Amino acid sequence: MSVYAGELGVLYSRFFGGTILDRVYQEGLHFITPWDTLFIYDVRIQEETRNVDVLTLDGLTVTVQVSLRYQIIRDRLPFLHQQIGPEYKQKIIQPIMTSAVRQTIGSYRPDALYSTAREELQDKMLVDATEEMGRIPILIHGFVVKEIMLPELLRNSIVDKLVAEQKFLRYHYLLLEAREEAKRKAIEGQGIRYYQALVNENMTESFLRYEGIQATAKLAASNNAKVVVVGSGKDGLPIILNTQDTPRLPNAQNVQNASDTAHAPAEGNASAIAHGGFTPPAPPVARKFPEPGMNWSLQDSGFMDFLEHLDKTLLKPGADVPREIRNHPGK
Repeated sequence: MSVYAGELGVLYSRFFGGTILDRVYQEGLHFITPWDTLFIYDVRIQEETRNVDVLTLDGLTVTVQVSLRYQIIRDRLPFLHQQIGPEYKQKIIQPIMTSAVRQTIGSYRPDALYSTAREELQDKMLVDATEEMGRIPILIHGFVVKEIMLPELLRNSIVDKLVAEQKFLRYHYLLLEAREEAKRKAIEGQGIRYYQALVNENMTESFLRYEGIQATAKLAASNNAKVVVVGSGKDGLPIILNTQDTPRLPNAQNVQNASDTAHAPAEGNASAIAHGGFTPPAPPVARKFPEPGMNWSLQDSGFMDFLEHLDKTLLKPGADVPREIRNHPGK
C-alpha cells in the first residue's frame, strides 16, 4: 500500500493487538496483509473555514467568518487514531473552533468589534482553543478572522457614529490650528512693529545716501534699457534716490507779496515776510549721526518684555493656557 507525500499511516492488526501504537508508516510503499488495515492521515498544515453565528454582549446576532490552521502531531498519530479516529475534524476541530469564536466575540459589544484590532480577537481565540484542545494531539497554529458581518441597520448606525467622531476630531484640530495661527500672526505683528520703530528712530541721512549709491551702482550695471536723470542735488544721485528735502515752491499770493516788497528796505522786507510773504526754505539742520561702533537702540522698553514673552511662548507653548483648558482641550 502506498503512503503519499505529507501523509502518515497507522496500522490496525486484526490478530496482533489492534492498533499499533509504537509505529507510524512513513511515505512510500508498504506491504500490508489482507486481514490488516492501514489508515492514512494527512499530517500537513490544514485550514478549516466556517461562518459562525454569535450572540454579542447586547444580545444581537453577528456572523463571523473565521479560519483555523492546525496540524496533527506526527509522533502521536496512533493515539489520535485510537481515541478519536478519522472523523477528528467533525468531532474535535469544528466544535472547538465554534466554541472559541463564540466565547471571544460574545464578550464584546457590536460597536466595539469595529474599533478592536483583529489581532486581539485572533489571539484570544487561539488561547481559548488551545485550552480546550488539552491533550488531544493536534497543534493549533492560529485563527484568522476574515469578516465580521453585522445587521445592516446596526452597521449603518456604527458607521454614522464613527464618522461623527472623526468630524469632531477634525473640527478640534482646525480650532487648534487656528489658535496657533493667531499666535503666529500676533508674534509676527509685534516683530514688525518693533522693527519699524527701531528703523524709524535710528535711520540716518548718511545711511540713506549710502543705500542710494549702492542702488545707483546696481542700476548702472544692469543690461536693461534705462533712462536715469542724475544731478538733482549735491549728492549727484538719481531723482528717485535723492535724500535731500525739496524746497517748497511759492504760490501765487506769495509771489505777489514778494514783488510788492521788492523795492522796500530790508526792515520792511523782513516785516512783509513775517506777515505771510514768501519764506525761503531753511537750510538743512545738521544731524548728529552715530559714531562707528555704536549700536542702534530702541527707546521703547516694551521690546524687552515682548522678547521675554516670545521666549516663554516658544519654549512652553501651553504655559499661558489655563489648566482646565489644557486638561480638556476639546472643550
